Amino acid sequence: MAVRTNRGPGAAAENRAALLAAAREVFSEQGARAPLSAIARTAGVGQAVLYRHFPTREAIAMAVFDQNMEAVEELAARPDARLREVTDLITHQIEGSAAVIALFAVDEEAPAQRELTRRIRLALQPVLERAIAAGEVRRDATMDDLMLAVGLVTAVITTTPPGARHARAAASWRLLMDGLAPR
Repeated sequence: MAVRTNRGPGAAAENRAALLAAAREVFSEQGARAPLSAIARTAGVGQAVLYRHFPTREAIAMAVFDQNMEAVEELAARPDARLREVTDLITHQIEGSAAVIALFAVDEEAPAQRELTRRIRLALQPVLERAIAAGEVRRDATMDDLMLAVGLVTAVITTTPPGARHARAAASWRLLMDGLAPR
């Protein structure tokens, strides 16, 4: 039996990245209550490493959401980013994180939820403004309208069996974007 050597603090960033990738996979396959040991095993690290980085289930789930949000912020910051492109990314992330969304969706006033909402609004505002200026959405469309649309798609995805999520999300966006279309 091969003995794994402890690579020390120099492996921390690599271990954290492996744990986040494993969390996405395990939560997607086994749900939000999947054993954390499965995440450590999938990442190829011991449970102590997992708990050093993420002391709770909520901490690792929030780190996954944070990574998702960073990708949205990066895309939305591009001056050529289109609204549909950004909502497609958000939808893809919701589909992949549907199992853990329930851990946070119960309390919109929780600090972590409020911060996530603040970041989404901040990232989407310039994208919405560009979409309005380009005539892609109604001139009277607001950030609240767009956030409602994201919330509705999230609800559809999280209440739909995994195999049907993508098709239901796409159908939902078609209806919602029709409602936001210029008249």
